[in-house]
Amino acid sequence: MKNNEAFEAVKEIRVMMEKSSRFLSFSGTSAILIGLYALAGAFIAQGIIMSSKYTPGDYSAPTWVVIAPDIIIIALIVFVLSLTTVLFFSVRKAKRMEAPFISGPAYRTFLNFFLPLMVGGIFSVALLISGNIGIIAPVMLLFYGLSLINASKYTYGSIFWLGCGELLIGLICAFSPGHGLLLWSLGFGVLHIIYGIYFFFRVERDSKA
Repeated sequence: MKNNEAFEAVKEIRVMMEKSSRFLSFSGTSAILIGLYALAGAFIAQGIIMSSKYTPGDYSAPTWVVIAPDIIIIALIVFVLSLTTVLFFSVRKAKRMEAPFISGPAYRTFLNFFLPLMVGGIFSVALLISGNIGIIAPVMLLFYGLSLINASKYTYGSIFWLGCGELLIGLICAFSPGHGLLLWSLGFGVLHIIYGIYFFFRVERDSKA
């Protein structure tokens, strides 16, 4: 009896320490939706590319200059939708857990996530301006993977492995000219959906239980 009480006390202390030091308001549902947004965006972008008779391997083609604004707008819409979804589900989960959403762990998590991501975004813009279109997709995947790994220290550890998966796909993409959109869809779309399903059933369900 005393052993059970001691075990429960240690468990409660551990939970309290995690809540005070880690951002635990992340939702698996948001990861799944982010993946769906990415796939929808990639599908629309593929339609634009095909309708322009653009050759995937010819990144310097004049046609790319015409379709680039549309592709950028799609990417921005996907990003805004993804960010809004993460914030919405995180705030809702924080309320359900009776924990503050705005906290020290949240600041550290978002700072460590967005700092590499912003650098990658600015670098991608520089590549676009200089005409190095072919390596934008792998750069986005690589910097996103680094952002996830960097933020995983302050939230769920499993996000580290999602970041590693993004890095792997980014490196494959760097050596696969002409397949940027396909691998971008795999990294930002399929990988997110798989991780979101895993997180929902293996992490969120277990924590509720």
